[in-house]
Amino acid sequence: MLYIGAMPLFIAALAFLLPLAALFLWRHLRPGETPSGWLVLAAALAVALVLGGALHYGLNRSMERGERYVPATLTPER
Repeated sequence: MLYIGAMPLFIAALAFLLPLAALFLWRHLRPGETPSGWLVLAAALAVALVLGGALHYGLNRSMERGERYVPATLTPER
């Protein structure tokens, strides 16, 4: 079972290994063939959308310059 600290590492490993596994599967099932232009275009569009979404999220959730960071505090339950 995975603990919380390992989850980001697990997700990063999957994000790297799944496309690599898909490439190897493609090469194994269709040797000598290249993917169609539409498939490559769709993959490039998907990558651009993911990067754009990550940029948008990062810019919207970041702190303003000079803003003071206040860490979360735990209060006792009543």
